[in-house]
Amino acid sequence: MELRNINTFLHVAELHSFSRAARELDYSQSAVSSQIAQLEAELGVPLFDRVGKTVRLTDAGQTFQHYARILLTTAQQARMALQPAPEARGTLRVAIADSLLRALMPGLLKQFHALCPLVEVSFRAANTQEMQDLLSANRADLAYTLDHPVTDPAYVVALDEPEPCCFLAPAGHPLAARQGLALADLAGQEFLLTERGMSYRDALEQLLAARQLTLHPYIEMGDAALLCRLVEQGMGLTFLPRYMVDASLAGGAVPLDVEDCHIEMRRQLFYHKDKWVTPQMEIFLRLARER
Repeated sequence: MELRNINTFLHVAELHSFSRAARELDYSQSAVSSQIAQLEAELGVPLFDRVGKTVRLTDAGQTFQHYARILLTTAQQARMALQPAPEARGTLRVAIADSLLRALMPGLLKQFHALCPLVEVSFRAANTQEMQDLLSANRADLAYTLDHPVTDPAYVVALDEPEPCCFLAPAGHPLAARQGLALADLAGQEFLLTERGMSYRDALEQLLAARQLTLHPYIEMGDAALLCRLVEQGMGLTFLPRYMVDASLAGGAVPLDVEDCHIEMRRQLFYHKDKWVTPQMEIFLRLARER
């Protein structure tokens, strides 16, 4: 069964005409008739009713049309799979949360550069709204955020992972050994926090306000890695996504068990639905999923 004959069959079925299918395919009408006759002989059933100048599928033709589309699509996919992948070159523009850039990108970028040595990567730190604006203006190819879920149908979410947050204390802190802590137990403690406007900091502030509690940090900064080092040195408590504090846990810092505080953000990698996905975007997305 030749794919050429199957393709001709689908054209006749959609155009309801041997002559129009011939013009569309740049065949003679006799060639189209011959191909359909050959296909009908191979299948052992008539595929078209030819009454006057009308051409309509028979019941058998309607059944075969479904399989013909599958056969043609599978053949096209097979041809594409055997073609060498296009070499990624050009640029990749990523709008990203600063904490994700520092924590996740060093290892990923090493892999990416090995696979795409001809691609120039540009990162831009941004909040989620800024990321969406950049994607909509085609000034970024991908956005990688840590925030509440992005649900706007204008964006394709390629990676969506939960990221729990936790309080971190020095190993020798009085609260480090206590179980079943409550937010009220933390209200009078010395804190080092990220700046307001960070998604997880804002979520914590909202939870505290709902309980009529406040924290009074004596240090605020955007560098989460430095906050973790200061906690390790015994300078106070902090509140960060768990993936940011893993190294500090190995260094002796302790996560606190706060029973009435369960804050979870979403780590999402997304792009605009109208964006053509380049080879370098596909590779970056794959590496991010694998990590």
